[in-house]
Amino acid sequence: MLARKAFARLTRAGTAALAVAVVATVLVSCESYDECGPDASCHPTLPTDAAGEIDETVRKFMDAGLIPGALVAVHDPARGSYTKAYGVADLATGRAMTVDDHVRIGSVTKTFTATAVLRAADEGKLSLDDTLSKYVSGIPNGDTIALRDLLGMRGGVWDLTEDVEYISQFSAKAPGAWHDGDRLRAIIEHPESAKPPHTNTEYSNSEFYLLGLVLEKVTGKPVREVLNEVATAHGLHNTSYPTEATIPDPASRGYAYFEDTATDVTARNTPELSGAAGSMVSTIGDLTRYAPLLARGDLLKPETLQVRMQFTTGTASGASFEYGLGVQRIGPYLGHTGGVLGYTTHFGYLPERGITVAVVVNQYTIPRTLLRITASSIWGALVRQLYPESLPGNTPAPTATAPAQPSLADLSAQLQQVFDTKIPASQKTLHALDEDKDPELLTRLASTYAEYPMTIQVDKLTQVDNHTLFATTTTTFAGDKRPMVVPFTARDNTWRLTTAWICESLIAESPPSPACT
Repeated sequence: MLARKAFARLTRAGTAALAVAVVATVLVSCESYDECGPDASCHPTLPTDAAGEIDETVRKFMDAGLIPGALVAVHDPARGSYTKAYGVADLATGRAMTVDDHVRIGSVTKTFTATAVLRAADEGKLSLDDTLSKYVSGIPNGDTIALRDLLGMRGGVWDLTEDVEYISQFSAKAPGAWHDGDRLRAIIEHPESAKPPHTNTEYSNSEFYLLGLVLEKVTGKPVREVLNEVATAHGLHNTSYPTEATIPDPASRGYAYFEDTATDVTARNTPELSGAAGSMVSTIGDLTRYAPLLARGDLLKPETLQVRMQFTTGTASGASFEYGLGVQRIGPYLGHTGGVLGYTTHFGYLPERGITVAVVVNQYTIPRTLLRITASSIWGALVRQLYPESLPGNTPAPTATAPAQPSLADLSAQLQQVFDTKIPASQKTLHALDEDKDPELLTRLASTYAEYPMTIQVDKLTQVDNHTLFATTTTTFAGDKRPMVVPFTARDNTWRLTTAWICESLIAESPPSPACT
């Protein structure tokens, strides 16, 4: 097992983010996307060159990130639509992924929970200005936390992912038992970790778990029924809140790495663990259909939607994000991300052009800092590739030619050197992307792991384009052998360690590195 201190550091950083068999559904021409839905064969197809670019990008990310299977959907009223399944849904049987597969959608559940709360406000069953203590007693600061604070990640409630016992349910190969009441107990028993409400925006799963309890109190129904009603009202017939650890058929299995083995963790995600913060399942078709419905606020009064779409900027595991009331804004895109053991999800809708891009993958390992390629990684790459103009300031400067790739042996030695505290940063062969902001950035990184020496062997290199390179490695860390992906970015004709990857490992450092602020 990973040494506890080192593992806790990695977990804090990771909890905030194969050979490919292909099954495809390609969509042909139609008048109305909303009438047909994303699974019907009545949409114009994306041009062949765009489809080919999507395929190449997805396969490269899957290969580098050891991802068994992926689902991708693009709907563009002007250019056409494309939905495709890649890879394997079940490693034990070799069954290929299909576009009909049900998957866990993790924190996308929060959008349904928020909609249910906002509908209850529209119906006069509660007020967004009600305090949490009116519905749930014993929560630190419950008398001053308003429901709108919880919806906007501004309640200051201690996030359960900081609890060692809780996170072990996702990170330990053989976790202990965790029961429904344990979540509430853990929050109540950590008053010292609570922060003042409506002050800062900080991602917290606990806030939406508590909103689930509020919904049960005001409706008199299990939260599962309440969220299923929201899905049904949206016409999402393949989206549901399961009663137990099973997923409706057909289902993609979910995988995580414990040591160096991909393990089926589908049944590890029980409603007792994630509650109203992350328990729902869906399909890529329903997610694509759902994106514009969420953005338009189809189930809400116009004035309620306006309140929902008031965004604040906050942090999630040290990274900046924009959050409304149960909805994220990624650049101009509206949607949400989701990550639960074995699965990650990312969907976004571009209102002014009616474009939806959705991605799901069936591998998520905690801590994320080891295998950091997720659905969000693929989503971002596809959006930059297909719609670079939609993300101003996020398109990398063009690189005429990529730097030469090092040999696997040389890069293994160079990475080993990075983590050697005896070698000054100025004498290390590899350099970081933003070390001009902090010349000691690599020294900080090495010091973070000094107590737990690691050995790194680069197994393969995957070059995505002229400015992105992934090294897939086998790393022995604190006695455990784990796969780890190390990302590089091209600058000045050399491959440099990506700053975000380093900063995730330094998240617990105070004060933070100037390169990470």
